[in-house]
Amino acid sequence: MISPSQALEEELFLGLRQLAGIDLQVLQADLRGFARDRFTPLESSGLVERAGNVVRLAADHLSISNEVFVELMR
Repeated sequence: MISPSQALEEELFLGLRQLAGIDLQVLQADLRGFARDRFTPLESSGLVERAGNVVRLAADHLSISNEVFVELMR
Protein backbone atom coordinates (compact mmCIF):
# COMPACT_ATOMS: atom_id res chain seq x y z
CA MET A 1 0.00 0.00 0.00
CA ILE A 2 1.33 3.45 -0.87
CA SER A 3 0.89 6.60 1.18
CA PRO A 4 -1.15 9.59 -0.01
CA SER A 5 2.12 11.48 -0.48
CA GLN A 6 3.53 8.71 -2.67
CA ALA A 7 0.28 8.57 -4.67
CA LEU A 8 0.48 12.31 -5.33
CA GLU A 9 4.12 12.06 -6.40
CA GLU A 10 3.21 9.26 -8.78
CA GLU A 11 0.30 11.27 -10.21
CA LEU A 12 2.53 14.30 -10.76
CA PHE A 13 5.32 12.20 -12.26
CA LEU A 14 3.00 10.42 -14.68
CA GLY A 15 1.05 13.58 -15.47
CA LEU A 16 4.17 15.49 -16.42
CA ARG A 17 5.09 12.72 -18.85
CA GLN A 18 1.83 13.21 -20.73
CA LEU A 19 1.40 15.97 -23.29
CA ALA A 20 -1.94 16.87 -21.70
CA GLY A 21 -0.15 17.68 -18.45
CA ILE A 22 -1.62 17.86 -14.96
CA ASP A 23 -4.96 19.48 -14.18
CA LEU A 24 -4.37 21.01 -10.76
CA GLN A 25 -8.12 21.52 -10.28
CA VAL A 26 -8.69 17.76 -10.54
CA LEU A 27 -5.92 17.13 -8.01
CA GLN A 28 -7.10 19.91 -5.66
CA ALA A 29 -7.93 17.58 -2.75
CA ASP A 30 -4.64 15.70 -3.10
CA LEU A 31 -2.62 18.92 -3.30
CA ARG A 32 -3.46 20.05 0.24
CA GLY A 33 0.07 19.38 1.47
CA PHE A 34 1.70 20.32 -1.82
CA ALA A 35 2.39 23.98 -2.53
CA ARG A 36 1.35 25.00 -6.02
CA ASP A 37 4.09 27.59 -5.95
CA ARG A 38 6.61 24.78 -6.41
CA PHE A 39 5.78 25.08 -10.10
CA THR A 40 6.70 28.80 -10.20
CA PRO A 41 10.52 28.44 -10.47
CA LEU A 42 10.09 25.69 -13.07
CA GLU A 43 7.74 27.91 -15.04
CA SER A 44 10.11 30.91 -14.74
CA SER A 45 12.99 28.83 -16.08
CA GLY A 46 10.90 27.60 -19.01
CA LEU A 47 10.82 23.95 -17.94
CA VAL A 48 7.05 23.84 -17.48
CA GLU A 49 4.21 25.89 -18.87
CA ARG A 50 0.89 26.70 -17.27
CA ALA A 51 -2.42 27.27 -19.04
CA GLY A 52 -5.05 28.02 -16.42
CA ASN A 53 -5.10 25.04 -14.05
CA VAL A 54 -3.06 22.80 -16.36
CA VAL A 55 0.69 22.43 -15.92
CA ARG A 56 2.76 20.55 -18.49
CA LEU A 57 6.37 20.16 -19.48
CA ALA A 58 7.46 22.73 -22.01
CA ALA A 59 7.66 21.06 -25.41
CA ASP A 60 11.39 21.59 -25.77
CA HIS A 61 12.03 20.01 -22.35
CA LEU A 62 10.15 16.72 -22.74
CA SER A 63 13.42 14.80 -22.83
CA ILE A 64 14.38 15.94 -19.31
CA SER A 65 11.15 15.07 -17.53
CA ASN A 66 12.93 13.22 -14.72
CA GLU A 67 15.07 16.25 -13.90
CA VAL A 68 12.00 18.48 -13.81
CA PHE A 69 10.25 16.05 -11.51
CA VAL A 70 13.22 16.00 -9.10
CA GLU A 71 13.17 19.80 -8.91
CA LEU A 72 9.43 19.81 -8.33
CA MET A 73 9.66 17.40 -5.41
CA ARG A 74 12.42 19.35 -3.56
